[in-house]
Amino acid sequence: MDYYEIEGGIPLRGEYRVKGAKNSALPIMAATVCRAGVHELYDCPRIEDVFIMEKILQALGARTYWQDHCLVVDSRNVCESVVPAELMTEMRSSVFLLGSLLARCGEATIYRPGGCNIGKRPIDMHISGLQQLGIEVEVSGEYGEKVSCCGVCRGGTVTLPYPSVGATENLIMAALSGDGDTIIENCASEPEIADLQGFLRLCGFQVYGCGTDTVFIKGSGSTISRMPSAETMYFIMEDRIEAATYIMAAAGTGGRLVLRGIRPELLKEVLRAVERMGAAVHASGDIIEVISPRRLRSPGIVVTEPFPGFPTDCQPQLLTVSTVARGLTTIREEIFESRFTHKKELIKMGANIETCGKNAIIKGVPFLHGEKVEALDLRGGAALVLAGLMAEGRTTVTGVRHIDRGYEDLDKGIRTLGGLIERRTCD
Repeated sequence: MDYYEIEGGIPLRGEYRVKGAKNSALPIMAATVCRAGVHELYDCPRIEDVFIMEKILQALGARTYWQDHCLVVDSRNVCESVVPAELMTEMRSSVFLLGSLLARCGEATIYRPGGCNIGKRPIDMHISGLQQLGIEVEVSGEYGEKVSCCGVCRGGTVTLPYPSVGATENLIMAALSGDGDTIIENCASEPEIADLQGFLRLCGFQVYGCGTDTVFIKGSGSTISRMPSAETMYFIMEDRIEAATYIMAAAGTGGRLVLRGIRPELLKEVLRAVERMGAAVHASGDIIEVISPRRLRSPGIVVTEPFPGFPTDCQPQLLTVSTVARGLTTIREEIFESRFTHKKELIKMGANIETCGKNAIIKGVPFLHGEKVEALDLRGGAALVLAGLMAEGRTTVTGVRHIDRGYEDLDKGIRTLGGLIERRTCD
């Protein structure tokens, strides 16, 4: 079991190039199943969730290998339509295979996925949407954990009750082989969905409108199985959540950071929040510079929302930085009901935080002090690393496996900026 050992109190300074997006790579990896071929995915992050998805693809019959940060997926021999239960329980994003296997094989069996314990994340919208498109769905098992689907999408219009990212991406892929055309309304508009569209169009599919609240998919009917093998090269978009994490780290330590390879429009609400806290932000092209004062002030009230609102995946980091900001901060979590998992650990470090339902109220303290804390989920774990960088003294963060799911060599990135952090293994 690995852990991070951090000596805090040092402002982070320097340059960092943002890596490829986890939330884009995973659905695109699933989408390689939709069209048989050899797919080269560049800027693919080498993180634990990607490695698990790679194992799932291999279990389905695909061949994969790495060339530095390019993941090559040969999906020509995909022959299985059942995703192994033991792999599904490790990662929620494996649910994307439901749509891609339906498009390729006309059937799919998955088990309810695992992932971070940040609240209820049911797949009811996925199932309901598929049924509206004519797919037969059977839920079985003692706890309804097994989901089996078969059939061909008949097309039509589906209106999602909530703009779910996962449901939007799953329905897009399931509709690719439809006998008719499909329109998805009230869908999520996250930039990672537009990235999935870019890959699917490179594969020869007709998908339009991703990045807006209405998506159109032209069904290819039975011709999808007769499509010749494809050869694609695709560059995965930059990870806006990783970028935001480094921005918060620099802001929380009173540092100065230049981020390269990140479009500022992907981080509008995050940048507005750190500007309200007193940091100076300069953005041009694909470069963002953040210059932070030694102590920040409260950002006021921040509410998490679907894109283009403030991202829920950045909320734990902002909450952590707010613990040492002057004044009172209120953060309202509207996406997940259990996303204050790192609150207890921050309180151990001296933070003043009260939670009431969806709200966290943070009264800024002069400083945090080093402690031994445990990461319980991905983004909460990254936030505890930030707390260690901000704190006086030494902090030990256990549960690093959660952080590995979404960050590639977080400790190395922080060290390039002057942070004192080491990854160690328990004896």
